[in-house]
Amino acid sequence: MSEMTMKLNGLEPAVPPIEPNLAYPEPLLLDAEQLALIHGSTFFAGTREGDLTPPGAPHIGLFHDDTRFLSHFELRINGQKPIVLSSTTVGADGARIELTVRGGSVHGENLDLPINTIYVHREQLLYGDRFFDALEIQSYHDVEAKLVVELRYSADFMDIFQVRGLLRGKSGHYFIPEEKDSGVFLRYGGLDGRERTTRISFSPRPQVMDRERASWELTLAPHRKERIITTISMAEGGADEGPRDPFAENDRTILFEQARAESRIRHEQWRESCTRLRSGNEIFDLMLETARDDFYALRMPEACGTAVAAGVPWFAALFGRDSLLSSYQTLLLDPELARGTLRVLACYQGKVKSDERDEEPGKILHERRSGEMTATNEVAFGRSYGSVDATPLFLILLRAYFDWTADYELLHELKEPMKAATEWLLHSADLDGDGLIEYCRRNPKGLFNQGWKDSGDANRHANGRIAQPPIALIEVQGYTMRAFAGVSNLLHLLKEDELGAQTSRRSEHLRNSIEQRFWLQDRSYYAMALDSEKQPLQVDSSNPGHLLFSAAISGERARQVSERLLSKGLFSGWGIRTLSCSEAYFNPMSYHCGSVWPHDNSIIGYGMALYGLHREASIIFQALYDAALHFRDYRLPELFCGVARQVRSEPVHYPVSCSPQAWASGSPFLLLTGVLGLRPNASAAELAIIDPHLPAFIDSLRIENLRIGTSRVTLDFKREGERTHCNVIDVRGAALKISIVLSSNALDKSTDHQGA
Repeated sequence: MSEMTMKLNGLEPAVPPIEPNLAYPEPLLLDAEQLALIHGSTFFAGTREGDLTPPGAPHIGLFHDDTRFLSHFELRINGQKPIVLSSTTVGADGARIELTVRGGSVHGENLDLPINTIYVHREQLLYGDRFFDALEIQSYHDVEAKLVVELRYSADFMDIFQVRGLLRGKSGHYFIPEEKDSGVFLRYGGLDGRERTTRISFSPRPQVMDRERASWELTLAPHRKERIITTISMAEGGADEGPRDPFAENDRTILFEQARAESRIRHEQWRESCTRLRSGNEIFDLMLETARDDFYALRMPEACGTAVAAGVPWFAALFGRDSLLSSYQTLLLDPELARGTLRVLACYQGKVKSDERDEEPGKILHERRSGEMTATNEVAFGRSYGSVDATPLFLILLRAYFDWTADYELLHELKEPMKAATEWLLHSADLDGDGLIEYCRRNPKGLFNQGWKDSGDANRHANGRIAQPPIALIEVQGYTMRAFAGVSNLLHLLKEDELGAQTSRRSEHLRNSIEQRFWLQDRSYYAMALDSEKQPLQVDSSNPGHLLFSAAISGERARQVSERLLSKGLFSGWGIRTLSCSEAYFNPMSYHCGSVWPHDNSIIGYGMALYGLHREASIIFQALYDAALHFRDYRLPELFCGVARQVRSEPVHYPVSCSPQAWASGSPFLLLTGVLGLRPNASAAELAIIDPHLPAFIDSLRIENLRIGTSRVTLDFKREGERTHCNVIDVRGAALKISIVLSSNALDKSTDHQGA
């Protein structure tokens, strides 16, 4: 790109080279055994004991709307931390922790107890803007037992970016904690003019309560038990606002019971509304149940609807790319996730040109934050549009959602946002007029790299030199090609024929450009990207695998790409690495230069299945399933290290990996959609099942309540050797034509199923 062209586009030439902001804090070190709970924009990241320790540590806290409302919460009994017997999550918003008491000395009095005589059941629950901590303490001692139960607490009200390591050097005003009735108020007046309050309430009232601790002296007869419930409420507002607590001390137990009951009812209603999947592999079923429950907890209410949050602990917020991709992954599970995400992102769609936010009319949001540092413009992520791929993914999801649902109401509602996103891709996203989609940040505080691999060192040449923006990523060209092709049909449906024809032409232009500009003949592979000088990044990366998802290349090229992705350099045995281990700057512990990301693998595996490469897709599916066996609740994390798989080994945990993470949890659903060959066309009342294939770890699968338009379908899949058979068990609702196509013998079974 010439200097003149860049200035015409509002950019400064990259001379001298722009340095990525590598000081920008990445997520911080997490313990693989850490307890993480989430409910919308509220999350708790603590220890296996259910504590927040050490006080103020960067990997713990109770957060709400990007503020840490509790930075220390610690249970001690008889002066010591209890011993953990077990620690499990219940869904993604609750936990059950079993403890026993060590004994010890308190206030000079010997309170030693025989080992394993005091049992503590600890239950924690996130519900709305409240966190409940319920202790049930039972004695199995044969004589009366004296216990001193103590809870220690404090709140630093730090912004999440400050917790993650962004140096600030200033803060608002901390009020002296107040003790009222049976609770404590912790208050902070932020530099944004808002007061944030944490109310800690206890039932029963502690014998001792001050600004930092509460304690109860208990005398337990043999086999008797006592209950202590702590309720933590969080609120922000004006100086005279605070968390409402209309409950008397004795009613807080009722409040906890009501919250737990309501949570279970809503959770069960969510489960019943989802597609139900049951296989011959109980562990795989548990993996799917965990993933399904993650999406229940990751739903984030917004003014325009309910969208999917990205993940815990550092991304419990609306993220365009993450929310869109995870909604696409879960169309099989619940299309309502996509509907809500599309409506919310349409509400936040770019309206004006703003360099500060990287905003332009029609562009889809990258990230929305709501903490103090956002409000004071200390970080650029309050409402950031710094991603190049969210806009084409918005159009891809809208088309896919319509294919599954034939939701004409939403299509008409989002007509203008769809047109605006299309216009942005056609005219603004091509920074130099060469027909490719590029990015270059406009705010120095923003992200240097704006694809899904957005760390500062993610895009480099083979010699390790960091690529300079504007950068054209290979996967973004594929996304945009698919977006144009898909939205063209929708535009014609809405009588926008001229714009529809324009997008169709641009789709074909991009298809040709991908071959002409990115294919590396001597490597028989696609370049990861083109830099500011249109020089290709000649490295083996996972990025070209996304071209399969976009159906952007020929069948022959798809086979070549798949072969490279499953070669020893890129495939670790646990999944496809982001970068081949044969590259000079490969690092299996790097965030984007050698690690394994489940969502990345699911997109690639799904794309392989679209091309009929079921064996290759099953290799990826098997690898991720095997990896999940080594994580708590069989939950795939955000990423893990790209260390090669060995005999009797396990995937190497990545120390900053988020869990649950929406697009990691969505991975098995997308892979299932791909290998089962599900191709819905709800507007034509059709479902095609193309060459279904179950991987080796599943011999049978039943799908119930599968939504195609207004129809509800039950399907049975059974694998016999290399072949998988599909039977249509039931169709309820509207009539639906189901075609089962087995390409291996060109058999086409087309049947009309009348809804009952």
